[in-house]
Amino acid sequence: MNLIGKGAEAEVVSCRFLGEAALCKRRTRKAYRVHELDARIRLERTRREARVLHAAKHNGVRCPLVRHVDETKCELFISRLEGVLLREALSATALCEAGRQLALLHATGITHGDSTCSNFMVETQGTLTSRVWLIDFGLADYSSDAEEQATDLLLMKKSVSPKQFQSFLKGYCSATSEAKPVLGRLEKIESRGRYVVRAITG
Repeated sequence: MNLIGKGAEAEVVSCRFLGEAALCKRRTRKAYRVHELDARIRLERTRREARVLHAAKHNGVRCPLVRHVDETKCELFISRLEGVLLREALSATALCEAGRQLALLHATGITHGDSTCSNFMVETQGTLTSRVWLIDFGLADYSSDAEEQATDLLLMKKSVSPKQFQSFLKGYCSATSEAKPVLGRLEKIESRGRYVVRAITG
């Protein structure tokens, strides 16, 4: 197994599962937490991520397939995708498709929680951009709340240029009839942020 990435709560390693290329996400123990509490948190988060991924996949969102859940070790085995992160392939076409995938996720009643251009993967064939996938559902949860959906949009907006975000929004709006209230909430969130900055700076 080769280490692919390591975050605050988990590490991801490449592996094989039933003879096929896969990834294993391991939620490692945190020494600063009481053992029983730590075990419960890691198990609950592993189960939640598996359920969310399954629901998203079932409803047509391009995301990894859950292959196996080892609850004893808090390990999640998922299909391995080949491609590059969206941050390395910020074409208008890829951004538009990424927006469409996030809209499909929201229509499923799920928010991603970390929807930056580092958590979309773009399949490539030569110089042609093909499919875009949502990855890393560690912070995802069930919610149809417009504020949380707008927060997903804000995370993407902060990770790309204004022009690139417009391409993302084009895809998002094309895949949902509920874009208007979410965009309205996004504007309110940003207004609150501007108000806080003005209050601090005087």
